[in-house]
Amino acid sequence: MRLEHKKIFESLVDWQLLGLNIEREAGGESYEGRVAVGTVTLERVDHRDWDGKTLKEVILKRWQFSWTMPEAGEDYYEKAVWIASNWVDAYRKTKSLQECCEIAMGLLNGQIPRDPDLANCYQYMNPKTAEPGQEAKLLKSVMKIIKNIGAHRFYA
Repeated sequence: MRLEHKKIFESLVDWQLLGLNIEREAGGESYEGRVAVGTVTLERVDHRDWDGKTLKEVILKRWQFSWTMPEAGEDYYEKAVWIASNWVDAYRKTKSLQECCEIAMGLLNGQIPRDPDLANCYQYMNPKTAEPGQEAKLLKSVMKIIKNIGAHRFYA
């Protein structure tokens, strides 16, 4: 992310940042797909210290989530900046953001269980929008596909 936007994202509380992450990564996906992205995000917090120890550290770490990278598409990134900068208006006007924030709150308070198939799953991608060869690199490593949900594939 651009340095001038870091404080904007850091000003969000955990449920807002997780909700934004789910919305930007899986806003067009089913409920199951959104819960899966939230699950993977929380798995990274719980099990991969090198990503960070807090939700903010994990979500805002470079190269972890495409919406935090201007390189992934200027409009895609700028929309995330706009949402974070104009939270109240964005939340009121964006049904997808509201739904994703409800999922985020439910995952954080335990009312929505994490997807059990994705325990210890730390990687997912949309093969249609990924860089050429990215999936092949994952599959050549020790990763294997464990679940497909909508446009996303989940790896462990």
